[in-house]
Amino acid sequence: MSVSEELNNEIQDSVELASHEEVHKEDFSQYSKEELLNFLKELKLENNFQEGNSILKNIRQQFDHLHEAEEHTALVKFIEDGSLAEDFKYRKDEISTAFEAAYTSAKEKISTFFSGLEKQKIKNLEIKKQLLEQMRAIIASDESADSFQSFKKLQETWKSTGQVPLADAKELWANYQALTDIFYNNRSVYFELKELDRRKNLSLKQEIVTKVEQLLAHPNVQTAFNELRKLQDEFRHIGPVPKEEHEPIWTKLKAASDALHAKRQTFLEELTKIKEANYALKVSLIEKLKEHQDFVSEKIDEWKEKTTVVLAIQEEWKKIGQVPEDKLKELSKDFWALGKKFFSNKNAFFKKLDAKRQENYDKKALLCEKAEALKDSDDFAATSKALIQLQKEWAKVGQVPIKYKDSIYVRFKNACDSFFQQQRDLKVQAETALLDNLKAKEAYLVELEAKLKASIAETEESLLSHVQKWEEFGYVPMDHKKTIQEKFRSALLAIIEKMPLDAEAKEKLQLKIEVKQGGTKQVETLVKDLQKKAGAIKAEIEQYNNNMAFFANSPKASALKEQITAKITEAEVELKKLNDKLRILKG
Repeated sequence: MSVSEELNNEIQDSVELASHEEVHKEDFSQYSKEELLNFLKELKLENNFQEGNSILKNIRQQFDHLHEAEEHTALVKFIEDGSLAEDFKYRKDEISTAFEAAYTSAKEKISTFFSGLEKQKIKNLEIKKQLLEQMRAIIASDESADSFQSFKKLQETWKSTGQVPLADAKELWANYQALTDIFYNNRSVYFELKELDRRKNLSLKQEIVTKVEQLLAHPNVQTAFNELRKLQDEFRHIGPVPKEEHEPIWTKLKAASDALHAKRQTFLEELTKIKEANYALKVSLIEKLKEHQDFVSEKIDEWKEKTTVVLAIQEEWKKIGQVPEDKLKELSKDFWALGKKFFSNKNAFFKKLDAKRQENYDKKALLCEKAEALKDSDDFAATSKALIQLQKEWAKVGQVPIKYKDSIYVRFKNACDSFFQQQRDLKVQAETALLDNLKAKEAYLVELEAKLKASIAETEESLLSHVQKWEEFGYVPMDHKKTIQEKFRSALLAIIEKMPLDAEAKEKLQLKIEVKQGGTKQVETLVKDLQKKAGAIKAEIEQYNNNMAFFANSPKASALKEQITAKITEAEVELKKLNDKLRILKG
């Protein structure tokens, strides 16, 4: 095998190997949804559709991961807010909608490109087969001044023609190279032109080798490797170089290519180690999450506390970078299944809680109906007591669904407030009326005092009319009742005192005033007091009469009889006065 053939086979094998190797994936694990969208918008697929397709797959995987996590977080909050999981519907945000549009557009571009690429490869195959036939015709013909230029044009056309199907590439290239060697070997007459052309080819290949060597310093190993594939393909399509330069130029290219391959291999090995380390971290998080998958409690606060722990583990999971692809699917499945089990248990708890809260709501709604039925009652005492009892019952009922919490409370409060506000309004009105009555009575007292000073004559009828008018003024505030009443009584007593009556008549008139002015209870108390005194006097008279029967006829006994008789007479007078008062009181 010639050096040229060995070089071409080496490059061809390298290209085929690279086409089957895993294309390095940019680490999108720390990207947000917005960053992924921006990266996708700026992605230039036209530069390399093959690599672009792989990057697109990586972006899709990370975006779906973030979307799934967001949806899960939204579901957790939805349940925590008191809603049922089966009612949950997650709507895409603007970023998700824009991402789907950009992703679909990119996929269509790639699909269109590869579809057209395959068609173009078939066309290129036919073109190159025709070029080979034309090369064979030139080789088979007699030498002429134009044959070299014609052959060179065929070579240029060959180089400008794109790729062919991989299955045909190696054989096609072998035929092209063989015909090229035959042409140049048979055209000794054009040796100088051939050497000049080969020197030019050498210069072009040296430039490519220099570019390959510079790729060793490129900061992005994968980008450098992709560029190497392009340069190798370009190197392969440049024509032959002087024989003495075949080996050196090929050796330099191979050395630079091998070094870049080695650097990439080191990079991939390091990336593999990182992925394995990330895998170990995520496995530890799965074990950590297993501790909470069967958690149960009857307390909301404990569920909230445990939810915070689980969500923290999920956030920690999201921050960990890539893991080996062959382990990713199963790993994610195990992790999110544990979270799903935890939140399923939590959902079951809140369903049960929701049922109890609905029961509480029904109880409170019934209390509202009872309060609303009482709110317009005018029986203040009984209704106040009933509403206070309803409020005590309300306090004993537990929580209701969050969406009804405020409305049911406001409904009950409004019913209670409505009643008590009416009572407060009535009380204010009553207090105002009492104050007005007080002012009227104070003014009337001024009139009485003026009449007293003017010594205007009063009769029993006019005196009783004062009492009647005084009562018609109505009630006064309790804290003024005793004072104003004493002032009125004093005024009446002063008037009675000035009337031209004897002491007994004045006393009887005063008693009539007391009866007229006093309440039923006061009169009853006075009657009992008088009856008690009258009873005591009757008993005293009876005792005196009994004692009279035991006295003998003697001067000394006669003197005692006279004394007792005087006491009986005095007691009977007092008894008559008491009976007169009782008749007045009993009306």
